[in-house]
Amino acid sequence: MSSILEKRRTQQLPIDWSTGHDAIFNSTILTDIPAALASWSSKRVILVYSKTLDAQTSHIKNLITALGPLVAGTKSGVGAHSPYADVIAIAHLLSSKNADTLICIGSSSYSDACKNAASLHATLPAGFTEDDMEALVDKDAGITAPMQNPTVKVILVPTSLSASEWNPISSATNKDRKKQHFGTWTGGADLLLLDPEVASTAPEVLWLSSGVRAVDHCVETICNPDSNDEANGHAERGLRELLKGLREYKEGKDGKDRGELLKGISECQAGAREAMIGLLVYRIPMGPSHAIGHQLGSVAGVMHGVTSCVMLAPVLRYTKGRNPKGQGRVLRVFNEVLGWQEKEAADAVANFVKLVGLPGSLKDVGVTEEKDVRLIADKTMTDAWGGKKRQLETVEEVMAILNMAR
Repeated sequence: MSSILEKRRTQQLPIDWSTGHDAIFNSTILTDIPAALASWSSKRVILVYSKTLDAQTSHIKNLITALGPLVAGTKSGVGAHSPYADVIAIAHLLSSKNADTLICIGSSSYSDACKNAASLHATLPAGFTEDDMEALVDKDAGITAPMQNPTVKVILVPTSLSASEWNPISSATNKDRKKQHFGTWTGGADLLLLDPEVASTAPEVLWLSSGVRAVDHCVETICNPDSNDEANGHAERGLRELLKGLREYKEGKDGKDRGELLKGISECQAGAREAMIGLLVYRIPMGPSHAIGHQLGSVAGVMHGVTSCVMLAPVLRYTKGRNPKGQGRVLRVFNEVLGWQEKEAADAVANFVKLVGLPGSLKDVGVTEEKDVRLIADKTMTDAWGGKKRQLETVEEVMAILNMAR
């Protein structure tokens, strides 16, 4: 890790359940993981890791060597949007190896799969099936009742900015391509390690698109009519850090400036935490961009993060009359940080997506069939963030937004 980045340990969230659940910014996993395992007296560790990270870098091999006989089992690879099959495989590995610790290195699909596996391992009998998982879910709400907290220690090392690592509630995709949500509000990971060197190995499209996902967290918090000054303050700070960090990351990549690249990554990781505080501390729900995006991802196989690139601007256009004050605040941040003079928040978001070179429409991501668009709309109505209990009253409203995204 670059020496200019100062290591900083903090409680994950400013909330009671998070006591003892820490995060280390500017971490170095080869020292911080062994230190954590020693402090917990861990004996049997399961390591789940990105297949690409292992194939293209030495990070995983070096960690396995450093941990030696503590590694009781490994799993390489998790499918996009955390398929039930991968969640089950990890949970069964925890049971069969009598593990006491689960380490995850990867993007949000990995961290969601591992958090779900740890919760299900504590909640369901060994050998549980997909049907057992689905039976836990309230089908109208798309989420389970609170589950048991994990009985194994969990370390997450994120390689994207979707910020799943901060959230004790996690999603997984069932065989019907519906994204469901699992967990309990008090069952978060024991330790988060934000290592810019590891994160720098993520494909550029993954880092940038997941960064737009984190921007989406900030924007939907600020634009929620039920939000408050405290939540909005965190979201605005996060939005500023993310826009600045993503621009530095992009410039560092394009200019091959390693120091600027790592600085941008570190700022983005700090911003992603701020982006989640509205939801996790003040319980401000996410909005239509998240609800539609969940189902766009699971139905059409669109990358997590790219879903926000496609949906956030149309949602802002459609809901402008409902939250003009929030959208004005969002617009001001974009213009101040980026030196722009945009007139609409939706335009600022759309132009930022173009700036970082990502797709911004359903057509751009290959979603053109009417049946697929309608299926996304239908599934949105029973998403954890969708339907009447949130900000969209009817499926026709969802279709109107999707039509704006074409």
